[in-house]
Amino acid sequence: MSLALKKTTDVVPTPTHQPYKMTTRELKLRRYFVDAFNDVEKPEWAMRAAVWSVTDVMKDAGELPEGVIKRIKYIAAIPISFHYRFGYRDGHRRLTLAVEKAISFCIARYFEIDSDRRG
Repeated sequence: MSLALKKTTDVVPTPTHQPYKMTTRELKLRRYFVDAFNDVEKPEWAMRAAVWSVTDVMKDAGELPEGVIKRIKYIAAIPISFHYRFGYRDGHRRLTLAVEKAISFCIARYFEIDSDRRG
């Protein structure tokens, strides 16, 4: 291996999570996104708990807020792919609202933990 390649591999950050395999916590959150797409009523507090669970684990692993948000978008990416089919406009709208709500919960939780630790 050349010297340039050795230096490049030293600089590249390694993600703290596996990019494609989802944990049970992430699968639980994904279930809420699928249900939102399919118009299945779920309580908001349950989705908030699922988002907080994923956020807490990733923050404890050292992930930055942007990384946690990208992961939540990735978890929702599979149901979002359905919106390209004809007649799924309402499902896409419900799913988009659920993802936006989840990201809001994530941001609030991420910085709530920081403020609690500071005193």
